Amino acid sequence: MIRRPPRSTPKPSSAASDVYKRQMIENAIKDHEFFTVSTFENTSENISFTIDTVHYFKKKFASSSLRIIMGEDNLYDFTSWYKYTDILSFVNIIVLSRDNIERYDKISTLKNYIEENINLFNQTKTGKIHFSAQHKSDISATALREMIKQNESFKNFVSKENYEYIEKNGLYK
Repeated sequence: MIRRPPRSTPKPSSAASDVYKRQMIENAIKDHEFFTVSTFENTSENISFTIDTVHYFKKKFASSSLRIIMGEDNLYDFTSWYKYTDILSFVNIIVLSRDNIERYDKISTLKNYIEENINLFNQTKTGKIHFSAQHKSDISATALREMIKQNESFKNFVSKENYEYIEKNGLYK
């Protein structure tokens, strides 16, 4: 599984530089040998759209099925992403459910892509979205950054290494 820190995106980025983001990802995955970090988006001179990243990985792993993993809050904006239907034509999406977010009744545009049955989802190579309640993410990155900015405690939401790293480097303040 490849995790990539975003670089230049169409939306304004947070206060952490690419170097900080990469280090926090490295900290988070260090005990999981099946994860690796890609710097593809960080080496591009242009704005990086998800469809460009999908094309890059589709070329690199031509015989593999690709999955995008995102938090539920990101799915609500997904239909505004550049070429979102093209993205779905190359990948399946796993959405990490959040307890504090309403289910997908707000995203009726994507209703036909939703596959609740994980076995059917796994049999399909592209064009499906599955909500995973098994690996819930209790907080979004946006909410976490806001907590830090407001000097609220965030220690229980990140690894010990990332808590210390964020504090040491004064990130998101």
